[in-house]
Amino acid sequence: MKKLMYLMIPLFILVLASCSSSKITSSWNDTGSVESTAKMKKIIVVGLFDDKNRNLRRDMEEQLVKQLKTQGYDAITSYSVYGPKSFQNVSGDKAVRMAKQNNVDGVITIGLMDKTKERSYVPNNNWNNGFYGPYAFRPWGYYYRPYYMPGFRSGYYQTNINYTFETNLYDVNSQKLLYSVQTQSNDPSTMSVLTYDYARSVIKDLRKSNVLG
Repeated sequence: MKKLMYLMIPLFILVLASCSSSKITSSWNDTGSVESTAKMKKIIVVGLFDDKNRNLRRDMEEQLVKQLKTQGYDAITSYSVYGPKSFQNVSGDKAVRMAKQNNVDGVITIGLMDKTKERSYVPNNNWNNGFYGPYAFRPWGYYYRPYYMPGFRSGYYQTNINYTFETNLYDVNSQKLLYSVQTQSNDPSTMSVLTYDYARSVIKDLRKSNVLG
């Protein structure tokens, strides 16, 4: 029995990996500059979010930095270094000076391009020809349950939230864009799942593109 459990663990991990809520929709890199990016000693991650999404920004920065560190890179969040309003209303020259003051030579920006809600109807196939137990004499529904007629299948409406992010990597010294990727996160179950799946998909694409060596 134990042997069977050990055999099932890799399969379970594989299933979890395939169920990521985040996927790459487009990816680009400056192939002529790939060799120089591997020399980056310190990277700062900057979330370009409005104040309404401040918590999301902080969590996105932290998770991407965590994933970068697992790959051996020295990375920091702009939130921890400069606070929640870092790089707001700052000129390009000042932003570069701020980065260089912390010995940063690579900047990764995360932008929330789109956030949409989709409402869909989910039918309930577990019906029993109109007999609803304690609800049999309440044909128009009960409390907050969906309204239904006896003998007809009931269901409910659900709202899915989808996110689209753009992530860019810049070289501080040359101020050139070296890499850009767009990701879509489809209805993540929690904020932790959203940030983890996003960061993992970006790091995987960075490695595939050999952008950071």
